Amino acid sequence: MKGISVIACFALLITVASANVVRVPPHYEPQDIYAEPNCAVVTDHARKFRDISDPTHYWICPLGNEKPDSVRCPADEAFMEHLQRCVNWSEWKWIEPYTK
Repeated sequence: MKGISVIACFALLITVASANVVRVPPHYEPQDIYAEPNCAVVTDHARKFRDISDPTHYWICPLGNEKPDSVRCPADEAFMEHLQRCVNWSEWKWIEPYTK
């Protein structure tokens, strides 16, 4: 009976711990600086890649495409990769790019 209580407490502890999991942002493989993303290895086709040389643009890799598409942010906006969206220039800030 004591063994069952220990197992039940352990199961309850695991359930509570898994319910309070902290959301970890996705880890992205680095890309060559100033390069288009390599769409052949991209698995997350919803992801947007920053254009290191021009923050008013970003890249997407549509499913089945070998080459990425360049997308321009709306006027007066720049792309923030960690937010995965374009923001007003007043909100934009330089973040060191992921490099190999």
